[in-house]
Amino acid sequence: MSNTMTMEANDLKVIRNILRSMMNEHWSVSEALDEYDVPEYLRPEYEAQIEQCFVN
Repeated sequence: MSNTMTMEANDLKVIRNILRSMMNEHWSVSEALDEYDVPEYLRPEYEAQIEQCFVN
């Protein structure tokens, strides 16, 4: 598995965990990203992927 594919798989795993925590802990996206220590430079990408889970 290439390094890029590994990183993408890890990102998706983190996003799934963030979504689960948002539901269980009643966190906002911002709170969840803080809790998972997502770096500032990755936040826009993560926010966009999380948004896709809620917007048709």
